[in-house]
Amino acid sequence: MFALAEPRLNDRIIPLLYLPCEHKQFSWTLTGYQMVDFTHSFEDGCRDLLRVWGVGYKPISLNP
Repeated sequence: MFALAEPRLNDRIIPLLYLPCEHKQFSWTLTGYQMVDFTHSFEDGCRDLLRVWGVGYKPISLNP
């Protein structure tokens, strides 16, 4: 709640959903923020988070 009330952190808080849960129970204020979902795929979560930051994402293939 402290970070949400800090004016210098406006537009810098991005909640990450790591495990499925009822996030509305933690804080009603979280519903007003764009949530990045990592529950289905770590790669998709990374892509979505970087998109929020305005950064492109290209996965690295580990197979030769």
